[in-house]
Amino acid sequence: MTAYTDFRNSIASANSLTEMYKELRRSRGLGQRGRLTAENEDLLWLPRSAIVISISALDAYVHAVLYERIPTVISTGTLPDSLAKALSSIMPIKDANTFRDALPIITSAAPQGELATRLRTKTLEFLSYQAPEKIQGAYEMIGHDSVFASVSALWPGPNSTEDDLKRILANYVKRRNQIAHEGDREANGTVRHIQPQYADKVASFVQNLVNRLNRIVYPNEVIEEA
Repeated sequence: MTAYTDFRNSIASANSLTEMYKELRRSRGLGQRGRLTAENEDLLWLPRSAIVISISALDAYVHAVLYERIPTVISTGTLPDSLAKALSSIMPIKDANTFRDALPIITSAAPQGELATRLRTKTLEFLSYQAPEKIQGAYEMIGHDSVFASVSALWPGPNSTEDDLKRILANYVKRRNQIAHEGDREANGTVRHIQPQYADKVASFVQNLVNRLNRIVYPNEVIEEA
């Protein structure tokens, strides 16, 4: 499967959680809309979970694109500065010990693949590609500078400038982190209010963002627009 296909499967999982929320409202006789009573607020953890999955789907997609594209970029022999810097950090040759560590790559029949694999296992797998500046840096490594400007050019309508897209994504990532790392609670312990429709907005935004990121890197891949 392609990175985009995997992404769509993850987004479908997020959307299934919001559908589950709606179905459980109906099964509890709560109607389709309206504020939940305290004993039914447990249902709101479904849209919260959907938000976490949506942002994680974006993160996984960017990782997959890097893993697929970096070997090809290395093979061209013309490395973007950011990729060259990342590669130098995982294969420094300063003394006999670091030379021995680098020797398997130097003597490999396919050194580009070995370099890409080491970069992945030593560095990339431990990084998060959710915040706008992190995504920007990821795409610079594969030769796409100012990727949010490129996305903006493909995104019609209001609130679609480069700054708008970065701001919206940053806000969604902040809420994702509040849910994942803080239990979505304020400093005093109270649970933050959330509208279930917010999860749909996050999933839709991420879907549209990845659609356009995919068009930039894989212009010949046919995808279904959200």
